[in-house]
Amino acid sequence: MILKKLLFIVLLLCPGVHVSAQGGEQEANLKAAFIYNIAKYIDWGGYNNRNEFVIGVAGNTSKVIISLQEIAKNRTIQNKRIVVKPIDDLSEIKGCDIVFISKECPFSLSSILSRLAPGELTISESKGYASRGTDFNFVIVDQRLKFEANLKAISSSGLKAGSQLLKLAIIVDEG
Repeated sequence: MILKKLLFIVLLLCPGVHVSAQGGEQEANLKAAFIYNIAKYIDWGGYNNRNEFVIGVAGNTSKVIISLQEIAKNRTIQNKRIVVKPIDDLSEIKGCDIVFISKECPFSLSSILSRLAPGELTISESKGYASRGTDFNFVIVDQRLKFEANLKAISSSGLKAGSQLLKLAIIVDEG
């Protein structure tokens, strides 16, 4: 319960979280916490009728996967068990509630976006991806981890982002 409150405070009260030069593991932990908290502030509607919430990770980013798996041990999203699934083939996108697209992703952004179904949220970490169609994108601004939100993409996926979440986001337009 304390960890949940801490994550909530970090996400809602900080305009960005400082990322140090040693970054790797700390940055992965922060991204995993942000992914978890972003999911908590999305209105998923009736899209997921399964008993699990699936976060797919496209690209070799084992540190983020490990951090997400740690969160999944003790947390739920929408009262559903969290499953973290590496995406090694584009066909594995189907059935994910969130697709995290790492910088190391071997697939083109357009090939991922073309396979998404309504109710599937994308979160990326590559420059310009939010303006190219992902729902959220991590950015480093003044050595702080922040995130961009593409309102058109979120709406197109049939989802709604909470106003508290959007207050913290850098809003971008599709270009």
